[in-house]
Amino acid sequence: MGAAVSRFGIDFASTLSQAQAGDQVAFDSIYGLLADTLFRYLYARCGDRALAEELTSDLWVRVVEHLPSFKIPNSDPEVVFVAWLYTIARNLLADTYRRRRLEVAPLNDTITSHEVSPDDRVIINDEIHELQLALEQLTAEQREVILLRFIEQRSNSEVAQLTGRSENAVKVMQHRALTSLARLLGGKRKTSKVTTS
Repeated sequence: MGAAVSRFGIDFASTLSQAQAGDQVAFDSIYGLLADTLFRYLYARCGDRALAEELTSDLWVRVVEHLPSFKIPNSDPEVVFVAWLYTIARNLLADTYRRRRLEVAPLNDTITSHEVSPDDRVIINDEIHELQLALEQLTAEQREVILLRFIEQRSNSEVAQLTGRSENAVKVMQHRALTSLARLLGGKRKTSKVTTS
């Protein structure tokens, strides 16, 4: 039976083993496959490009330091390794929030299109601000599930593996978060319609 090919199109377990043994090409391959995704995850969580770049660098330094002791499992080595990386990313972010006493991860409020009119841009920015305020009212765990599901576009199964929760727990958390967002955003929209009428 041949080597198992991962969703990245490589034999992930073999590549990971080679990287552990000090093979720079293997490490570069893993880095190339995962660095952008981890940066986007961190950026979505903190909303600060410079901080996300710094945390991404710190993450890969920790990977280099701890990769030799990482235990490659017999089943799903790619999933387990990626979950390990997300755990490092979450921990780095939590440490940073504790150090800086940050409480929320703001959304980027400068997402605009060159084709959007100034009036539409104001409306879009207001909606982004409303969404940001609503997200701030969710628990940290709910925000994480929402970011992984809808920003990173991960499946429930992947979110479960990345966060160490069961798939059912992720579904429940997602449902509660979306219900809360709908209530929070719906309430604001009803209020704004009443006040503008």
